[in-house]
Amino acid sequence: MNSSQLRVVGAGVAFLVMFLSGFWLNRTGKPYGTLIFTIHKITGLGLGIFLYLSIRQIHQVAALSPVEIAIIVVTALFFVATVITGSLLSIPVSRPMPDVVSRLNKVLPYFTLLSTTLTLYILLNRR
Repeated sequence: MNSSQLRVVGAGVAFLVMFLSGFWLNRTGKPYGTLIFTIHKITGLGLGIFLYLSIRQIHQVAALSPVEIAIIVVTALFFVATVITGSLLSIPVSRPMPDVVSRLNKVLPYFTLLSTTLTLYILLNRR
């Protein structure tokens, strides 16, 4: 396996851990268990850092085109929106967050996964 394939596999495993821990958190409800909540958040943070460093390394080898930059920006926006909605849901407040926050947090991870997959595919298969 070359390094590009290892990156994709690593990102896939991290997304899988993040999705499974997110489903587990959703099923157990508040208050969230410290261990699974920590695994979920650290996996997301690690994945974000990993993707940033990977994209930066690809950009250093050969400059990114405007289309590639646009795809990366969309992916980053999905990632940030997913983190924000997840953070809003984890805040201990006396009133629950509006339903739209919960719904967005259930949909945005799929868009983030699809966008990240597309981004990695385009960047790793560029000529």
